[in-house]
Amino acid sequence: MSEKVYITRDEGEALSFNYDYKQVFHHESSQPKTLPEYALIKWFVKQPEQPKQMMLEVLGFIYKFTFATRDQLERMLRLKGIDAEGLDSVLQKLLDQRMANFCYFSKFDQGGPVPDDAFRVYCLDFGAVGVLSHFYCDNVTWFSTDAMVRTELVLKYLTTTLFYLSMAEARGKALQYFKPVYDVTIGHRDIRFSAAFAILQGHTPHSFILESVRAYDLPSGWDDKVDKKIVPFACQDKYWTKYFSDAEPVYIFLVEDEEQALETARIFYRRTGKDNFRLITDGQLKGGLDKAVFLKYIPNAEDPVKTGTLKKVKSSLLSGGSDDN
Repeated sequence: MSEKVYITRDEGEALSFNYDYKQVFHHESSQPKTLPEYALIKWFVKQPEQPKQMMLEVLGFIYKFTFATRDQLERMLRLKGIDAEGLDSVLQKLLDQRMANFCYFSKFDQGGPVPDDAFRVYCLDFGAVGVLSHFYCDNVTWFSTDAMVRTELVLKYLTTTLFYLSMAEARGKALQYFKPVYDVTIGHRDIRFSAAFAILQGHTPHSFILESVRAYDLPSGWDDKVDKKIVPFACQDKYWTKYFSDAEPVYIFLVEDEEQALETARIFYRRTGKDNFRLITDGQLKGGLDKAVFLKYIPNAEDPVKTGTLKKVKSSLLSGGSDDN
């Protein structure tokens, strides 16, 4: 049997695979090949109510999170109390109308039909802009280049989406807001975090910044980001006060495994000296936040800058369970 040159659905669900694989799209995004906005709007409003609602929720979700898998879209619909039966048909209609597209990951573009068992990641297409502008929110902008990114960045987007879904399932209405792809300005520099969110404890909001740290970030990329961007934001000039007026946010680092968690934590602590952060692995997140344990960094008293260990802790604020510090 010949070796497969693409990522299968089962392999992709782990959200960790070789970054040498390239995006291959279902179709080329092309504005000239997309129906005029008035034609798409007329088509959309004529759809039956249930599929139409699903289409709008799917497009809005992908617009907000940039990428999503089919399973993530199904989880989102369940969270909103929408019956996900017929989702595959809805996705196919969105593809046909060039409102959505998807990519899979291959060593090279094989041409021909997409393999049935390929890992598909959905994104927007030009046709979605008019529908979203009319029925979802104002001033929707989207460019085909938004979906053309490195494989490792697609995985980072998907892990952010996974974190949101897990958080929304665990905390429900206590999740006050969740802003993926969170950009802040530090003087003349820009910094992008994976997300910012807030959880209500009673009537008191608690702010968090999420950063998905992947294997390819470690060590040099993460060290550089912490040193040049996070340190000024969090420490030197306290730019965080421009965005979070009540209290400094807690940092949550989403990592692939505990070994990478320790490296991520040591770099962050060495550069910032701060302990207002927790880490969680992909595996813990996939098991559900209500059961998940976070990791707390414990500096070594004799050499706190270079060494330290991780301690497993629970957080009622993040998971809805009881604290165990």
